[in-house]
Amino acid sequence: MRTRPLSRILKDQRGIALPMALMIVLILSAMMAAFLVLGASEPTLAANQQRVAQARAIAESGLERAIWALNNPGDASGIPPLVTPAAPYDGSAAVPVMLNGAQVGVFTVSVTKDPTPDCPVIAANERCIVATGWSPTNTGTGPKAKQKIKVIVLQPRFLNPPAPLTVRGEISASGHSLIDAHADTTCGAKVGTYSKDVTTVGGSAEIYGADGNPVDHQVANEAGDMTQNVPDASFNPFTYSNDELNAFKTLAKANGTYYQGTVSFGSSNKIPNGIIYVDTVSGQNIDENGANTTPTSDFASVDIHGNAPLDATGILSGMLIVAGALSISGNFQMHGMVYVLNDFTYLGTGAGQIVGGVVSQNVRDVSVTSIDTDTGGNSTIIWDCSYARTGGGQLPQAFTIEAGTYKEISG
Repeated sequence: MRTRPLSRILKDQRGIALPMALMIVLILSAMMAAFLVLGASEPTLAANQQRVAQARAIAESGLERAIWALNNPGDASGIPPLVTPAAPYDGSAAVPVMLNGAQVGVFTVSVTKDPTPDCPVIAANERCIVATGWSPTNTGTGPKAKQKIKVIVLQPRFLNPPAPLTVRGEISASGHSLIDAHADTTCGAKVGTYSKDVTTVGGSAEIYGADGNPVDHQVANEAGDMTQNVPDASFNPFTYSNDELNAFKTLAKANGTYYQGTVSFGSSNKIPNGIIYVDTVSGQNIDENGANTTPTSDFASVDIHGNAPLDATGILSGMLIVAGALSISGNFQMHGMVYVLNDFTYLGTGAGQIVGGVVSQNVRDVSVTSIDTDTGGNSTIIWDCSYARTGGGQLPQAFTIEAGTYKEISG
């Protein structure tokens, strides 16, 4: 009996075709089964994704409706200020969303001015909006998708300072400077200056408060014209929070008037109207992480000379926020509000004046806030409530979404 060597048997490839064919058939069968299952579920997945996208868009509709209502308080469908909203802005009513005559979904929306579980902290000039969208409906047992959006909207707050010049520190007024609050009492009677520490008056400087005397009987530099040695906590209502400052940054960036670090404005670098924000070098708010945590080297430093406004009138209309120190000199004219986080120095000449108001926070009390340290100058600050409130007509009074508060919550 003849036998084949074991090595020949192991190398023999006869009969391999059948098992290979069976294996390929098995693999193809498994793949076909998988494709069949995928093909059966794909329409369902696509429909689900479509419903989710529609629900999100519908929730956005509810959000836009609420913001519109806040910004149109006089409309019959608007939300009056300081009023607890009724339906449909209390979340109780489902508002249908139609497309080409057919309903594609519904939304509910709530607008609150008081703390809620969704928004535990709300400032007086903030509102919490929670909008929920359903597609195709929020009733019945059929397939549906739900998306929820939560935002905080903020309206720029008018500080309504107690004086044309409000300083969380000392004030030195000299030369021919003029600080006058007697001409406008539409936002209440103001004193001329309001300071945490003393206010010194030298030279021919004049400070007038709204003491009720006729214009031709006004007497400058009386005790009632200056409020001094005010407790530090009294300045808190006239201080913007970090959230408010961030909102102003967003508006300035949209306006193309956001700057950082050291900036000099003058005839070769003019200032356009609007919200002007000069931020720290790092772009982080001063002492955002605690008192005295920001080095003064990070502070902004702004210098403004005469002929700086870009507007053809030669007047800057807007709101100027400086995260550091501001120095103004020359024949500079402005209608609006100046908010300085540290020192403010003003040495005016000619017809230069600020009509509106100035607030200096002096977060690092390293020097006296000076109004005209040059006896030949004539720095002028005239209180005007309308200009201070609206930034010379440039500050939007509308509610806008606060940066970092937009959140989507899947249903």
